[in-house]
Amino acid sequence: MKTVYTAADPIMAGFIEGVLQNAGIRAHVMQAGLYGAAGEIPPNECWARVVVVHPEQAEQARAVIKEYLEGEADPDAREWKCPRCGERIEGQFTQCWSCGYEREPPALR
Repeated sequence: MKTVYTAADPIMAGFIEGVLQNAGIRAHVMQAGLYGAAGEIPPNECWARVVVVHPEQAEQARAVIKEYLEGEADPDAREWKCPRCGERIEGQFTQCWSCGYEREPPALR
């Protein structure tokens, strides 16, 4: 096994484990239970570690993690331009604040 990611938050480590598994890379979280020991032992020694089962997949796993963390997780969260009035709208909104135009759901675009 080879460590490919560490996180102070064991929940984030578990999420990254899922990202890797969805990419076809066998991964596990180690040391997640040490989270509560922070303060008694050095914090970085309590961090959860994500390890890959097959060490030869370590570089691929790091690339998947980097792509996920640096990429945009939700393409529908991008800013969009209202086709009716041209106003720029933040991605989390589905309706134009200026003219009331309702953006189509992602499945219809």
